[in-house]
Amino acid sequence: MCNYATAIENRGIEIGIERGMEKGIEKGLKALVCSLKRYIRDFESLYSAVTENEDYRNVTKDEVRKYL
Repeated sequence: MCNYATAIENRGIEIGIERGMEKGIEKGLKALVCSLKRYIRDFESLYSAVTENEDYRNVTKDEVRKYL
C-alpha cells in the first residue's frame, strides 16, 4: 500500500517524465524542420513532410512556422 509521500513522489516523477518528453519532442521538431527547410522551400510541402512523421502528426502549422 502506498503512503501519501510515495504517491506525491510518484506524481513528481510522472510530471518530470512528461516535461522531459515535451522538451525532447520540441527539440526534435526544431531539428527536423531545420534539416528539411534546406531541401523543401514551400511551407505547405514542408508541413506535410513534418506531419508524415508519427511523432509530429499532430503539430500545428504555427509550431512548425516557429522554427523557420
